[in-house]
Amino acid sequence: IASLYADPPKRVGVLYISPLKALIDDQFGRLSLVLRDSDIKLTSWHGEAETGMKDSLRRDPSGILQITPESLQGLVYGDKDEAKRLFGDLRFIIIDEVHSFMDSDRGIQLLCCLERLQRVTGVCARRIGLSATLSDLSAAESWLSASTGVPTVSEVCPAEQKREVRILYSRIPAENIDDGSVARKLAVGRMYMRMFHETEGRSSIVFVNSRITAERTGRSLTKMAERMGSKMRVFVHHGSVSKESRKAAEEYLKGGHSDVTTVATSTLELGVDIGSLDTVVQIGPPHSCSSLLQRMGRSGRRGGSQSLVLFCNDDAQLWWSDVFGVSVNLIRSIAMVELAVKDGWVEPPNIAKRPYGILLQQTLAYLRDSVGARFTELCDEVLSLYPFRDIPREDYRALVKHMVGRELLTYLNDGTLVLGPQGERIAFGKGFPVVFAGSKDIEIRFDGKVIGTVQKIPEIGGNILLSGRVWAIKSVSPDGSIAEVVESEGDSDTSWKSGAPEYHRKVLQKMREILLSDEQYDYVDEDGLRKLNESRKAAREAGMDSLKSDMGDFTRITPWIGSRQYDTMYRMLRAMPGVSVIRHLEPYIIDYRDDGSYSNIMSSLKQYSHNFDLVELVTYKDDLIVRKYDDLVPEALLMKEFAADRLDSNFDTK
Repeated sequence: IASLYADPPKRVGVLYISPLKALIDDQFGRLSLVLRDSDIKLTSWHGEAETGMKDSLRRDPSGILQITPESLQGLVYGDKDEAKRLFGDLRFIIIDEVHSFMDSDRGIQLLCCLERLQRVTGVCARRIGLSATLSDLSAAESWLSASTGVPTVSEVCPAEQKREVRILYSRIPAENIDDGSVARKLAVGRMYMRMFHETEGRSSIVFVNSRITAERTGRSLTKMAERMGSKMRVFVHHGSVSKESRKAAEEYLKGGHSDVTTVATSTLELGVDIGSLDTVVQIGPPHSCSSLLQRMGRSGRRGGSQSLVLFCNDDAQLWWSDVFGVSVNLIRSIAMVELAVKDGWVEPPNIAKRPYGILLQQTLAYLRDSVGARFTELCDEVLSLYPFRDIPREDYRALVKHMVGRELLTYLNDGTLVLGPQGERIAFGKGFPVVFAGSKDIEIRFDGKVIGTVQKIPEIGGNILLSGRVWAIKSVSPDGSIAEVVESEGDSDTSWKSGAPEYHRKVLQKMREILLSDEQYDYVDEDGLRKLNESRKAAREAGMDSLKSDMGDFTRITPWIGSRQYDTMYRMLRAMPGVSVIRHLEPYIIDYRDDGSYSNIMSSLKQYSHNFDLVELVTYKDDLIVRKYDDLVPEALLMKEFAADRLDSNFDTK
């Protein structure tokens, strides 16, 4: 800002890119105060920003522009002359929460846009990435430099705050029809009572790993507060709750209230300012060490220590809560605390090698605002973009041929490629710049106001759970896209589909290390320590302390490798002649029988992996369509993408 004030740019001087509209709005308010006595213009640009502000920037481009990747694509791939006029004197590109972009589809899109912007304007602005959740700085440096040829230097601010964690363990029995599940209900009640005492009278966030857990927890804490006569206000915050409800929760937290608890998924992980929290709770181990640090970092924002209470609940109705007597939830919770909190380690990004769906979208974007291009030009202008560097030219040729067959593209008589009828429909459609896949959700309304969305609804009169409250379906629109509801009593559930979590090999290896040691952890409660010692004994009895164990009439492998490596090993064992897999509990064990021809199964697996392409392990059961435009990509390319980005034959267990 000081450099803009001392030497005002003739055009937009700073491009600030955020993963969240809410974060842009939050930063806009803060920066407006900083800039109020200067002549530096501040513009917020996203789908919900004021049109007048955007028009003002177009008339007089200057100052700082805050924008999302989707809106940036509209400016970069539009009129070249306007792009030059807007960004011809760009000095800085600031990418906030850069870790959230590095292994996401929006990050691929962002790098494409930035490289395109540099080509159009001829300006190589200085890139600055901001993150409080990175450990592999070399990966972040490479990602930020991308195609610029300019090296990135990391500046690490030392973390001086203390970090405190407590793990509270509970065992929840399975339902029992004979006794009306009394033991289960009592255990669940004790767990929520414990959580209520951790949050009551405080400003708190309870983080969970799924939307349905958020809804159940929000409902249960509300009922607990009512029963205890507490004034505690409980909100539910996730992607299927309306924007208005989420904003109300954020404003209530910002207001400094000491009687508010918000139950949230990852929607409150990133850096929207919600003030100083007294307590952060996590239910179950999060899906990554990165999430653990992000969530923990929500506390201590005003100089105090960061603290987190992790409720580790083993539900006997879920198989993964107990693997042969081993509480994998508890062991993983301890492993993540040791890695993230003690060692400061988080997972490196999984950067896509062959994002064919986004290559298709970027091809349409390039042709959308051009008079057409030959294949060689598309290779020079689109395939050459940094995120597509691992995609062979012949694969791009196959993709373009397929796009012609689907009428996304069409050839002119001189061999020039232009948008076809279907390509025009997509490229000029409203949601074209959005590269992440969305679901066709049903909008839920109460008294005409949107309260959120669900993926399916029961019959009229049936109940759903949304925004922490139970609703009865009153009516449904003719096309099934909108449902009116009224408040209802009783219990209900609402389920949302989501992908299975993946765990890094370092987390699994730390779990093995914990099981093999006799260390007692002072942040784990008495019940948890008792279960830890029981799990160590059970692991030895089940052969989980060894890579390979003879279990009598079958062999057990406990590789302690990451989810992707485990999945690849499982597929490979099933493909090996003479091997019969009889059971697998992902990502922990594989039980198999063989015909005796494999004296060293790990060596055989390594040798076997060298003899064929991983594409051969992809089957018709695999969900190949994961990105928004993947349904337009040839299946053969999607199989290559699956093998490159979701399989890994590095079975090193060290």
